Amino acid sequence: MSLTLTLDRAKFLSQYWQQKPLLIKAGLANFSDLIEPEILAGLAQEAEVDSRVIEHRGDQWLVSHGPFASYDDFGDSDWTLLVQSVNEWMPEIHALLEPFRFLPDWRLDDVMISFAVPGGSVGPHLDQYDVFIIQGEGQRHWQVGERVTEANEFRPHADLKQLQDSFEPVIDAVLEAGDILYIPAGCPHHGVALEPSLNYSVGFRAANTAELTSQVADMLLAAEGANYPRYRDPQQADYGQPYQVSTEQLAQLREFLLHSIANADLDNVLMQVMSQSKRPLPQPDFALQWQDIADCLDADMLLCRTAGARLLIDPQQQNLYASGDPYPLTTANRQLAISLASQWQELPLQHYADQLSHADSQQLLCHLLNDGVMHLVSEAAANAAADDDY
Repeated sequence: MSLTLTLDRAKFLSQYWQQKPLLIKAGLANFSDLIEPEILAGLAQEAEVDSRVIEHRGDQWLVSHGPFASYDDFGDSDWTLLVQSVNEWMPEIHALLEPFRFLPDWRLDDVMISFAVPGGSVGPHLDQYDVFIIQGEGQRHWQVGERVTEANEFRPHADLKQLQDSFEPVIDAVLEAGDILYIPAGCPHHGVALEPSLNYSVGFRAANTAELTSQVADMLLAAEGANYPRYRDPQQADYGQPYQVSTEQLAQLREFLLHSIANADLDNVLMQVMSQSKRPLPQPDFALQWQDIADCLDADMLLCRTAGARLLIDPQQQNLYASGDPYPLTTANRQLAISLASQWQELPLQHYADQLSHADSQQLLCHLLNDGVMHLVSEAAANAAADDDY
């Protein structure tokens, strides 16, 4: 499925991205829902799927976490079902990310889908990430304000944070199918379903300093054979009272930490962090050898990027990174790596026949398939799955 975003990208990046909200009417022209509410509800019945229902009953807010056995008790109004990372479970939803690839792949987070009955809402709130909200079936009334730096927030429920104070909307509109609402991080917003409706939220991750530091530390700890230096005390004739930390000791420890990080091949570690998937990628049933793949070249086999996989290439094009792992690049396989990183929709394996003539390229593809970053599917099976969706 091909989706075209109606947007002046240069103007958007210079005037709106991470700056102020924007309503894009008919941003995805002739948009048709990629999922039915019943399918979304069924997905939220699976234990592995992150889902929740938010209800507003009078002055009370309730939050229930999936999996859900039934929805009968929620009634016909004032509740919303939210399902995270639907793109990682359904390839047709994964396709929704492609129109937003004018932004860096490593910033893309996931597609959350919400289904709301009339009156359904999560209340006025802030998000600490940028999001594009695409309206599917039904209508929702949205209000969005300018970014606020200090907001009074409270928790009407332990699992729900909302704004304490009202805000002045700069966007006040009813969204219809194909309309897109861009909301930068820190902008207050509030949406209420006017009728049964679907929303698709394309979010962009933005780790804070503590989160990024933790991810870097985890990657450093996981490095095999790493020989990191250990702290040594500054040379002094007298260290003073044992309970008293001196200025020299703090300075030594701070310098030790900063110097160690600066010399820890930080670019490589950051590339590993940036390429990590939100959850482990599904692994193939058995390890493929090149001959197994070669036998598929003349068959109707499609090569697919696994939903949730991030393929990134460093500035020097020395490595392809995926799922936190570096794959060394050579003159022989670099073009294949670039082609695979560019690919979003499935393509016939035969499309890469010329690029797979060298052993380095063959080995790279073998690794990516065996690590679950890419996968093969028969064209007949893909067509059958597509027919089942309509």
